[in-house]
Amino acid sequence: MKKPFDVGLYLADDNAKFAIIDWLHANNFYAWVNPDQYGIDVLAFKDWSDYGFEVEVKHNWKGKDFPFGTVHVSARKQKFIAPNHYFTMLNDDRSYVLVVDGETLAQVPVVSKQTKYTSDEQFIAVPIGKCEIFRLD
Repeated sequence: MKKPFDVGLYLADDNAKFAIIDWLHANNFYAWVNPDQYGIDVLAFKDWSDYGFEVEVKHNWKGKDFPFGTVHVSARKQKFIAPNHYFTMLNDDRSYVLVVDGETLAQVPVVSKQTKYTSDEQFIAVPIGKCEIFRLD
């Protein structure tokens, strides 16, 4: 069962896209919020290539070290798996970003797990060792 859409939670974290855009600009990308509200969150361009970034905030991740051995990405995000597409997760205070590429997402298993909001929801299970974590300044 998928978690129903919660507009309040969405609006509380929607501005996290701008933290990713700022980080991308600092790394020589041209980046902007995707005008397609159903598409990947952020579109970018660098070195004659197009990129996409899905953005999420993990509120129970405090500080630099990710507190779990596995990163769980909602299986509904599989529609964004493509070359040059990345899943990004910001920690609670948005000082660090975890990044995993689409190729990795396509290669790891999908699992069912119980969450605070759902039971038996499907997630892509990414070992933390397959992710990179960067400081946001």
